[in-house]
Amino acid sequence: MSGLSTALTQALSGLVVSQSQTAVVSRNITRASDEDYTRKILGLTTDFAGNARAANISRVVEQKLTDAVSASKSIMSGQQVTSDALQTLSETIGDVEADGSIAWGIGQLQVALSDYEASPSSLTAANNAVAVAGRLAQSLNDASGIVSGLRQQSDSGISASVDNANKILSEIEEINGQITSAGSDSGTVAELLDKRDAAIKRLSEEMGVRTVQRPNNGIAIYTDSGVTLFDVKARSITFSATPSLTPGVPGNAVYVDGVQVTGAGAPMPLRSGRIVSQVDVRDNLTTAYQSQLDEVARGLISQFSESDQSGASLPDATGLFSYTGSPAVPLAGTVYPGLASEIKINAAFDTTQGGNASLLRDGGANGAAYVYNTTGASGFQGRIASLISGLDKPASFDAATGLDPNANLKNFASLSAGWIEQKRSEADRKLDTVEASYQRATDALAKKSGVNIDEEMATLLNLEKSYQASAKIMSTVDQMMSTLMEIVR
Repeated sequence: MSGLSTALTQALSGLVVSQSQTAVVSRNITRASDEDYTRKILGLTTDFAGNARAANISRVVEQKLTDAVSASKSIMSGQQVTSDALQTLSETIGDVEADGSIAWGIGQLQVALSDYEASPSSLTAANNAVAVAGRLAQSLNDASGIVSGLRQQSDSGISASVDNANKILSEIEEINGQITSAGSDSGTVAELLDKRDAAIKRLSEEMGVRTVQRPNNGIAIYTDSGVTLFDVKARSITFSATPSLTPGVPGNAVYVDGVQVTGAGAPMPLRSGRIVSQVDVRDNLTTAYQSQLDEVARGLISQFSESDQSGASLPDATGLFSYTGSPAVPLAGTVYPGLASEIKINAAFDTTQGGNASLLRDGGANGAAYVYNTTGASGFQGRIASLISGLDKPASFDAATGLDPNANLKNFASLSAGWIEQKRSEADRKLDTVEASYQRATDALAKKSGVNIDEEMATLLNLEKSYQASAKIMSTVDQMMSTLMEIVR
């Protein structure tokens, strides 16, 4: 009789274990499509009588692969920011040979001036040249506006990323508290650990992170440069957005736990993630391109300025193109931040503002001392010819733009367009590379920690057979015990 009781107990324990294992496997199958879910395994043990018992639920985790996925995600998120920014800047260029580009506009201005040179007495030709110049100035204004907008957007993006990172860190702190409260409930702990890993992966999109495992499922999180983000308690990330960024002036830095992690002078700068890329776009990429636009604007203002013709050694003064600093002409080879947003047609040349387009031929917008056509001849071509040839002559640009400082104006504008397009192309290629790297890391992690439906279904079938076997044993024992009871009677 005792043997039957033992068999019944063992069969019952097997039945209970099979049910528990089936529940775990079923959950694995249900959550198979969740990339943040890790495969769970029910551990087994035996009691003093040798009966099977369900133990802890554990996760199948490969920490190095998990960290690799977070690192790849951080790099990819940052590279996406850079690629998107360069695509936006690329839209200010278009095809250098097509309508709308700045280099094309300079070429069109040369054509208009050539037409005017061929008919210097034609007011229509003069007005057309001024109109073409106006469109060129507007192209520079528009491009500068896009750059300024992108800088402001990046600054707002930094603020949003910082807010999101702080929110995620608060979530991680809350999850950690739940893990502690869960105690010996291994199933709940396993789910919470998945949730925490998912939060860390989201955090890595904003900034590069690395983790250090602590005892009892604890964790410490640092930036990829070593600043503490979380250790028992979340650290604060701070940033002050700038309502209106000044051209050429960097925005504010980001701080983690009081340590500067972006910008010049940061002792432990971030290396990857959206925040570092947004800062780079705001303070480096856009300001470099802005300086190139500003130098094109300065070159136009300088090229079309008027010089003293009286011999009185008066300073050069702005002519066809003016800006807020007119009539002073900007110094050669020096970037004037934001000049591309200020350049415009001098009202003295614009007939729609009561001006005289013939000043382009004669000079004199700044007074009698600046008149080139001193005889008033309607066929005077000297000034126009000088303006045309000047556009093809080597100029003096600021070497800080990263372009040829001795290029002519049209070539300088083309070099600027080429600079953006090269940056965009390189960024797109790099994005393709890091996306592939992220996918490889994700696939490797999925193979190690993810759920394989085929394997889980096979396990489920085996558990079903085990359950049936235990049930059969219980049924057989029950019949045998019933038979014995009948004999006893």
